[in-house]
Amino acid sequence: MNRTKIVIIGGGFAAVKCARTLLKNLARDERQIVVYSRENHMVFHPLLADVAGASIHPDSAAATIRQMLPGAQCSTENVESIDLAAKQIEFQNDQGRLERTHYDHLVIACGADSNLAVIPGMSDHAFAFKTMRDAVALRAHVIDQMEKAEACSDAERRKFHLSFVIIGGGFSGIELAGEINELVRDSTRFYHNFTEDDVSMKVVHSGNQILPEVSSALRDFALQKMKRANIEFLLNTKAAAATPEGVGLPDGSMLRAATVVCTIGTSPTRLIKNLDVKKERGRLVTDADMRVSGYQDVWAVGDCGFIINAFDQQPSPTTGQFAERQGRQAADNLVRVLRGQPTKPFHFKALGQLCSIGGHRAVAEMFGMRISGVLAWFMWRGVYLMKLPSWSRRFRVGTDWVWDLMFPRDLGAFTANSNQTFSRAFYRPGDFLYRKGEYANSFFAIEEGQVEILRNQGVGADERAFAVLGPGDFAGEAALLQEESYRASVRARTAVRVVTMNREAFSQHVGTMAPLRDIVAKSVRRRAENLWLHYPAAKELLAREPLSTFTEPIPVLTLRPHSTLGEAVALMTESSDGLLFILDDQQCLWGASDGSDLAVATQMAAYKMGNDQLDITKLQLHECVPKEILTVCSDESSLAVVAAMLDNGLSWIPVVESRSDSRLRGYVSVDKMTFWILNQLGQQMAGRTKATA
Repeated sequence: MNRTKIVIIGGGFAAVKCARTLLKNLARDERQIVVYSRENHMVFHPLLADVAGASIHPDSAAATIRQMLPGAQCSTENVESIDLAAKQIEFQNDQGRLERTHYDHLVIACGADSNLAVIPGMSDHAFAFKTMRDAVALRAHVIDQMEKAEACSDAERRKFHLSFVIIGGGFSGIELAGEINELVRDSTRFYHNFTEDDVSMKVVHSGNQILPEVSSALRDFALQKMKRANIEFLLNTKAAAATPEGVGLPDGSMLRAATVVCTIGTSPTRLIKNLDVKKERGRLVTDADMRVSGYQDVWAVGDCGFIINAFDQQPSPTTGQFAERQGRQAADNLVRVLRGQPTKPFHFKALGQLCSIGGHRAVAEMFGMRISGVLAWFMWRGVYLMKLPSWSRRFRVGTDWVWDLMFPRDLGAFTANSNQTFSRAFYRPGDFLYRKGEYANSFFAIEEGQVEILRNQGVGADERAFAVLGPGDFAGEAALLQEESYRASVRARTAVRVVTMNREAFSQHVGTMAPLRDIVAKSVRRRAENLWLHYPAAKELLAREPLSTFTEPIPVLTLRPHSTLGEAVALMTESSDGLLFILDDQQCLWGASDGSDLAVATQMAAYKMGNDQLDITKLQLHECVPKEILTVCSDESSLAVVAAMLDNGLSWIPVVESRSDSRLRGYVSVDKMTFWILNQLGQQMAGRTKATA
């Protein structure tokens, strides 16, 4: 007898429940069940906040899938794609090679991915909170911040280490805020250099009430109790950006914090994005019985499925209790299909909601009853304890909770070496990457945006922009030169993304890479040897001369992003100065070229197309010309502009209206500035000679 091969993609509530139900309802000789999950364990997500808050051990909130599904074939190989027409999936084997396998029925339960990119800088500076790895890393980080605060002699810096910002006021955000707040405040008795008054916990929520899933009375109770625990709430507030200093708000203010956790923002997995099927809000649209619309042998359950609940004709929420019921009923329906029986629509009435708020308190709505306080907290723990997949796991978690009631939380943080050779950072306009005199520890390579180098123009004078750096440039070379402190301040001119490397990492990993070392050395020498910046007379002339003196007008003929390479080449041959400017419909600068980068773009486009029969001249500029370009503003100092050009090895640079207005005003060339300086110096010398005579 041929066995039906059922492939399940995912390792969460829906996938595991589906596999368990199939194993129970199908005989061994009827089925071959294969489960693909990137992690070899199922995470019990309601307990992640307890893991981060050190009230239970990480292994108590995770169960090994292989041990839960002894009759299934379990694999951690990553599924790369699904071929619905061929009824095959493509996965990466242990050597990284792609292999294919056939299925008779496919259950897609791969959930959704965290998407911190919904807020600028959040992916660089905030913790996600979705996986066990996230919770363990956050726990270690929180404890590490307490250790740093204990060793810190500066009061403001100490408070920075003990400041926490949680983005999102839903279940995850509220439970996490309560757990971390309780962990840190209860642990202050073991430290001597700070008290509870130094601790700050803030929750940023875009709505006007936290916990929108529960009743208004329970929301108010939760808010009141958490405020009494010294948790501050910023309602009707959205995070605008995350930086190394904390969270920026839309009004420009900053919530300074060493720890930022983002509990909002999800996106479909790449596997789901690449499927050419009907979707709603990025999720797979299913028929009433949870089969993917248009397919009889493909099922979708959990967070990746857009499933209408027959109970209220509303889309099912992406919660654990719904995912578990969907997994079980999808399995029942699949068995019915194999038996030749009619399937049933998904129908489920939610049992209620439970949320811990810290301090041995919770809010709950169960079976029409609303409960809050300590009783709700015991109910919360009891319900979730019984939902754990095995009695061994229940015993472990129960023991941890009893221990937590009687003894302090464990402050040990055991992690692998977290020192990264490279990391990424995001800065808002006006944020300082570093200030003059600070310890030179980091080297910055600019990926996007522009920064300005600030220096004092005289004794007692304020810092002013001395040079502008853009993508491909770097700052902080003092760290690479092993200098004690930075010699100038560097501030973000626009929104900036950088790659950072500390001085030890550079010495260890890049010191033996001669080409990169030589590039850095040459750039450092170029900054030190800029002629005009070290020639006092020229420097004085440039410092007082407005940029308008050197600004050339906009060429009569310009291009648009949708202009073709052929049009650009034709215009280049007609241009007297060999420059091309690409403007959008608002006359804002989109890009620019002097011909050299256009030639490179043409060659790269031809290489990528790989077909001599295709006419590359018909390619549009937005398909092949880089958009990012270094610009200066019309009110910039001429000295800063020439420094920016010399520092970046540019012979010309576009001039735009202002930092917030990128309409093109013209361009400035080094040649014109050089001839002007020579002319001015010549006149000064002639004047001195005439006076002497």
